[in-house]
Amino acid sequence: MGTFVHFINVGQGNMALIQTSNNRNVVVDCNVTDDNESDVFDYLLEKLGVYAQIDIFICSHRDADHMRGIKKLHEEFPIKAISDNGYPGTSTDTKEYKQYMELRRQVGNGEIKRKTRRDFGRTRLRYLSARDDRLAKNANAQGIVIKVEHLSVKSSKVLGSVMLTGDSDAQKWKYGIQQDYDENDLACEILVAGHHGSDTFFDDPADKKYYYVEHIKAMNPAMTIVSVGNNSHGHPSSDAIKLYRKYSRGSNTGNKVFRTDIQGNMCVHLKDDGNWNLKCRC
Repeated sequence: MGTFVHFINVGQGNMALIQTSNNRNVVVDCNVTDDNESDVFDYLLEKLGVYAQIDIFICSHRDADHMRGIKKLHEEFPIKAISDNGYPGTSTDTKEYKQYMELRRQVGNGEIKRKTRRDFGRTRLRYLSARDDRLAKNANAQGIVIKVEHLSVKSSKVLGSVMLTGDSDAQKWKYGIQQDYDENDLACEILVAGHHGSDTFFDDPADKKYYYVEHIKAMNPAMTIVSVGNNSHGHPSSDAIKLYRKYSRGSNTGNKVFRTDIQGNMCVHLKDDGNWNLKCRC
């Protein structure tokens, strides 16, 4: 069996589907639009089946590109519960925000706390960070960072893992997450690039000439996935891509960085034997 993590091509936004070892469906973020709705739902239908439901929807933070289209998603694949960090978003007057909050009240919700975890069979979701009073009061700094781990049967040894970073920046890692964890906690096979490949994941505003890389050194990922689409923000940053290539050690075929706008939908299978594989356009 194992654990499956799907990186869904939703344009300039983020959406991941986690299929746990005990057959639970967890969706992290969504960006369903009129343009991509058909493709996204066709993909979910193929992977989940006609009568499937979403056991938990996790919103990393309440920005529109991480919760857009949640009402449509719920109509196609009923959501049983919603969890987020409890922190207000940046666009509370938008349609997307109002629809999200309405559904959140309708289906029931819970607040995810940093330094907690939840097990689904042999799939563990570790919430490395969420709302954090040590950090700047903005949605990105308060966002949820999730490490998805596939565990062994007897010893609960981590056999493989995926790091979902949301829109987290260098400050969140330097002054938050890395104060709480060591390299063993942060090591992962697959890293999802922070903030759609923005250089804020590496940028230290205290020094304009300095890029922070201690977090990616600790993670030591085999590959980095960038969830990105056509945008006016300059994502992904060419400097960031260079750093992801430099600090991703590479798959057994030499690949280091894949992008949803180029490779399309992707799925990583964390296997029971400790190996993993990543399929593109799956």
